[in-house]
Amino acid sequence: MVPRSSPRRGRGGFFTVRIRILSHDPFGQADDLTPEILAACHPAWAEGMEMMRGGGGFVEETGASGIRCLASPGTGRAGPQLTVCGPCGSALDVAWSLIRAGDMAPWDAVLAISQRGGRGQMRRVWDSPPGNVYAALAWPGDTPGPESFLPVFVGFLLAKYLSGKGVAASFKWPNDLLTEEKKVGGTLLEERGGRVLAGVGINLSSAPDKENLRPDHAFPAGSLAESGCFPGPVPFTVDLVKFLQTCYHDCVTATCSFPPVARIERRLAFLGREVLVREGGSDVYMARVLGLAEDGGLRLMRRVDGINRECVIHSGGIAPPLT
Repeated sequence: MVPRSSPRRGRGGFFTVRIRILSHDPFGQADDLTPEILAACHPAWAEGMEMMRGGGGFVEETGASGIRCLASPGTGRAGPQLTVCGPCGSALDVAWSLIRAGDMAPWDAVLAISQRGGRGQMRRVWDSPPGNVYAALAWPGDTPGPESFLPVFVGFLLAKYLSGKGVAASFKWPNDLLTEEKKVGGTLLEERGGRVLAGVGINLSSAPDKENLRPDHAFPAGSLAESGCFPGPVPFTVDLVKFLQTCYHDCVTATCSFPPVARIERRLAFLGREVLVREGGSDVYMARVLGLAEDGGLRLMRRVDGINRECVIHSGGIAPPLT
């Protein structure tokens, strides 16, 4: 396991996130990238170029296993690192390659322009055009509780982050992010060899058309652009990384435990409401959401043979009742 890391403080709070462009990926996961390509791919990316330059130009770096990057000079390596990559199969795949090369520490992140094979829960395809956030964050190791609780905790933190920006957000168990009962994002956690990556997809500028959603989708798709003006993918992701690291330090590192379930349930969508539950291939039934179990499962009240029975599910999904 990778040791749990604590944020390192500098003047004025936590260190800033170092930003670099993955100009050449020797592992073949991401297309070659230049600042010019980046600025031209979408207006939201053009807005972030000055932040990436750090007020100056770029210098070329050659890292582990032939990785080539462009970074602002003098940025150092004191805090987390955000690697911006070109179109790729998945930001998660790029991040796993960087981990294998020893080039991704806890709290480092990868941010992709677009994805050709973005994936969500149950390997579903995640529509990934330029202008949105497709990120993979290296989560610190040594989880202070059941690993099955981590996806719930990440969903809670994302909903908390958006709520702090004035967006009424909640997380739908197990891994969807909702605003006004529209899906604006989702998470996917992957573990390999003791390392954990948190994949985060946020519809920042646009949302998939209805015809591009799967036939059994539970919610219409939405974007944060509908909720007001949000920064482009780079400033959004930098701010999110800082928020997640700070919250983890305050909520987990300082207490050596996850926050109480009752606190996390405040951001849980459909708490106390009737929902349609899909558990397994053909098991579909109505139930009322009671809350969360200590291991991250969803507590439900289900009527069986005329008797209300409490149960906990650990796989499947929920949706509003059919109308």
